[in-house]
Amino acid sequence: MIKKLLKWIPAIFIAGCNFYLSSQEHIEQMPDFWNADKLVHFFCFAGFSFWVAFACNIKAYKMTWLPTLIISIWAVTDEIHQSFTPGRDASILDWLSDTIGAFVGAVIFVWLVTKIVKEILKKL
Repeated sequence: MIKKLLKWIPAIFIAGCNFYLSSQEHIEQMPDFWNADKLVHFFCFAGFSFWVAFACNIKAYKMTWLPTLIISIWAVTDEIHQSFTPGRDASILDWLSDTIGAFVGAVIFVWLVTKIVKEILKKL
C-alpha cells in the first residue's frame, strides 16, 4: 500500500509546481517565440502524464487513455484557475496542448516500459 502511494510523489510534486506557476501573474523564464507557451504546455503536461502513467502502473498502449484523461481534467481545472489569476486567462488551445502532451507522455511511458521489459527478458 505504501509503495503504491509513494509512486504518486513525482506526479503530486508536478501538480504542485503547476498550481504554483498557474497562480503567478507573469512567468519570467518563458521562451520568446510565437506560441511558445503551447510548446511549454505540451512538454510540461507530457512529463506530468508520464509520472501519472507510472503511478497508475500503465503497461499497455490501450490503457494510455487513463493518464490522458486524468491530466486532461487537471488541465481544465488549471485553465479555470488561470482565469481567476490577474494577468492570466483561460485558453482552449492551452488545454488542447496539455491534452496532446498528456497522451504523448503516456505513450512514451508505455514505450519505455515495454522496451525495458524486452531488454530484461532478453537477458534471462
